Parts: sequence; structure tokens; C-alpha cells
Amino acid sequence: MRNVLLISSLLAGVVTMGVYAQAPPTPATQKPTPAPAPAPVPTTQKPAGTTPAPRRPPTTTSARSGMAITVTSPQGATLSGVNVAIMGPTERSGETDGSGQVNFPGLQAGTYRLRFTGDKVTAFEKEVIVRAGQISDVDVSLTAAPEPKVIVQAAPALPPGPTTATGPKGQAVTHSIGDLLEKEYVGKQPRRETLLSCSGNERAAMIQLNEALPERLYENADAIYYVLGGEGTLMLNGKEMKLGLNGFASVPRGTSHSFSKRGNRLLVLLSVLSGEPCEEAR
Repeated sequence: MRNVLLISSLLAGVVTMGVYAQAPPTPATQKPTPAPAPAPVPTTQKPAGTTPAPRRPPTTTSARSGMAITVTSPQGATLSGVNVAIMGPTERSGETDGSGQVNFPGLQAGTYRLRFTGDKVTAFEKEVIVRAGQISDVDVSLTAAPEPKVIVQAAPALPPGPTTATGPKGQAVTHSIGDLLEKEYVGKQPRRETLLSCSGNERAAMIQLNEALPERLYENADAIYYVLGGEGTLMLNGKEMKLGLNGFASVPRGTSHSFSKRGNRLLVLLSVLSGEPCEEAR
């Protein structure tokens, strides 16, 4: 019996040893591996004792600005003696020379107001922009100043003189100016004069002008003109007077005068002379 118990104890010890031999070892607790430290950022260090060079200001070039002005007439002729005044950042004035030019150098950039004046031209103003470093070319065409109005005064009464001869008595007549103009049309001729009536000391005629009428002067007759068609210019003792359609002019005896047409239309005048004997009765 004691042997059996001994054998049982031995077998139990063998089994126990087998169990311990087969059990896996308990893993040991491992510490976490620390993350690698970030690499240091390289920094650029200035050498000791070194002072940075100062920045140089941008180089500026002197900008030269100005105006070159030319003044002409509407026909393209240069005008001298025209006063030009400029108002703006820089104020100047001067007169155009024989070539119609005046220059203003050394101006500040900006907007200028130009004024043109003179005895022979109509005053005119213009705005000009001058940019830095540029010469502005300004071309201006000025119109002529209007001629002063001519007031024609009646000649003073003359003392009674010798009796003037009287021409033959004519007949009463009537005309249709439109029909007569079609019948007596001047065409391409320089001018044409058609007698309308002639009686005593009065003479009436229709004058058609393509070209200027030569200068006339009646010593003993007064002249009356009426514009039937077109537009014209009356030269009266060297002075111009414009006459439009239905215009009227009275020219006293002894006064030099002539006519010329304006524009492309034919100038048609009704002319009446009184004071001299009519050379042909009609």
C-alpha cells in the first residue's frame, strides 16, 4: 500500500512538471520607443561685425515737358501775332512768330487751359493735357474776326444843279422772273444782264453772276439792288457786306461797288438805276 501511494505521488509530480514545461512564458512588459527628435533647422547667421549695405534710392531722370503750338487759318495759312496764354500748373504767355508758332518748354505735367486772342481772329479756348517727359504738339485753326458793320448813310442833299436830260418814255411792262430766267439763263457764261424796262431816267435789269461783277460807279445815277436768287457779297468802297436771298442794297451815286457770288449757286440780282436818261426805251 505504501508503494502504491509513493508511485502516485511520483506520477503527480511528473504531470505537474510537464504542465510547467508546456506553458508559454509570460511576455515581459516592453517600454515604448521614444520618437526621434526633429532635425534642427539650419539657420543662416551673419558673420559677426558685418553691417548690411544701405538701400540705394531709385535713380530718377529729369522729365522735360512742354508744348509746341502752331496757329493757322481755316485755309491753312499760318497766323502771326496771335497772343497765346496758358493757365494750369505752370502759367505762361507769348505770341506766335512769322511761322504761326510759339513754344513753351519746361512745363509741369498736368491739364492746361489755352486761350488764343488777337485783333484779327476770334477768341478761342482749348484744353490740353501735358504728360511728364513729353512735348505736346498743339495745332489750332482760328477763324477771322468779324468785320465791323458798315452803316451806309445817305449822301447829303446837293444844291440844285443844271436840269438833267430825260430819256424817252417807255411802255408799261410786266415779267415773270421765273420764266424770264429760264429763257435768259446764263449757263456757263461769267455773267449776263437782261434789260427789263427802260423809261425816262429809270432803267431796270436782271443780272446773273457766275463770276464777280466788275467794279461800277455811276456819277449821276442811284442804284438799287435786290437778291432774287443765291447769296452774294457786295463790295462797297472797299468794304464787304453779305447779302442773302431777298437782300436789299441802296448805292448812292458816285459810290464804287461790285458784286460776287457766295457758294455754288448762281447769284441773280434785280438792278434799278435812276437819275440818268435811259438809253433805250422799253
